[in-house]
Amino acid sequence: MTTQPTSLKDVINDCGGAPAVAKRLRRSNQYVHEWLQRGHLPLSELTGRTRYSETLASMQREGKLSAAEIRRIGLRL
Repeated sequence: MTTQPTSLKDVINDCGGAPAVAKRLRRSNQYVHEWLQRGHLPLSELTGRTRYSETLASMQREGKLSAAEIRRIGLRL
């Protein structure tokens, strides 16, 4: 039995890690690592300019969080 991701790091790991996420988003590895260092998605996710949480939801291997759940986890400031 797998447990649901509870942090942004868990979500990114479930999506194949920072390099896989960066490649899928067409961003640099450093860009995604900055999310991990800060512990949250960029604020553009909050304003709706980006929809990274939707991409992360589609990339999950084991966790089955919705984009809204990932956004909630990833925007804890």
